[in-house]
Amino acid sequence: MSTQEEAPRQTAASHGTVQQKENHLHHHGHTQGGQPSQKPYLIGISLNLIFVLSELIFAKLAHSTALFADAFHNLSDVLALVIAWLAVLVFGIKATRSKTYGWHNVSILASIFNTVLLLFAVGTILVEGVNDLLNPAGIHTNGLMITVVAAIGIVVNVSTALLFKASGVPDEHGHSHHHDQDLNAKTAYIHLLSDAGVSIGVILAGWLINLTGWQIIDPIVSLLIGLIILLTAWPVMKETVNLAINGVPDTIDEDAIYDYLAKKEGVVSLHDLHIWPLSTTETALTVHLALSDEALRGDHGQKELHDIETALKETFGVSHVTIQIEGQQHEENCNTI
Repeated sequence: MSTQEEAPRQTAASHGTVQQKENHLHHHGHTQGGQPSQKPYLIGISLNLIFVLSELIFAKLAHSTALFADAFHNLSDVLALVIAWLAVLVFGIKATRSKTYGWHNVSILASIFNTVLLLFAVGTILVEGVNDLLNPAGIHTNGLMITVVAAIGIVVNVSTALLFKASGVPDEHGHSHHHDQDLNAKTAYIHLLSDAGVSIGVILAGWLINLTGWQIIDPIVSLLIGLIILLTAWPVMKETVNLAINGVPDTIDEDAIYDYLAKKEGVVSLHDLHIWPLSTTETALTVHLALSDEALRGDHGQKELHDIETALKETFGVSHVTIQIEGQQHEENCNTI
């Protein structure tokens, strides 16, 4: 759609202009900005996936459930990076007539898959850990191998984290600005560094096993890692379910938005306020606003419309705004859900 075609649509009424009988105005707003680089995501996913597969092999060779658990913990890194990368990837895919919101919901589907796989991983870790605790006979864990592999894991995690620390959102000239760093990149950076801490615990376990010969240390550490994965992933799992059913994202304060709109000068009343996720990082909002006769005079409420749209984006973090303006005398026709 050309700019010339889109501009009138943003000021035209969906059911007639403000000078016509129904006194409606329909307005759409979209955020614009530079698309983050995909390079750190692709490198991070590749490095961590190779390490996870290697760690699973060495976990078998070392007879270590702790190393096995750490491999699944690092797999959660890979899945988180894949979801973040999908969010960046679909950002650049334009909407079509049949997919009016583009492919942005793909990141939510990926997050659901991530949740299911993490639950499976935690269950497997707990079963293996308990089994080794109850039946320790005949198992000899290679503490030195555990230490070396976990140390390599720290190098991989920290190296990948530094990739995201160095990344930024490019401006219209292609220059990156670190103070505008993509939210997904920031999240990945923090996640990878925190996971390096878990690998330090595995190194310590391997060192103690090698020093003391106490085989029970390995299943105990694996159970602790399983619990760490569950505790750290639980908030993400809850938010994933919320996004899947089109709930208001945790990052959006719907009460504050309602209060702002209700108290905004020129707004007489509002109805049909809906807020839902377009992706794991984007939020959409639609609302009907009845403006006073005074606000509708002159520019037909364009000033109020611009002010509200700007506030919803910049203050409340809503990326896609659709507002329908009505006159005071308009008869509400609310859609009951």
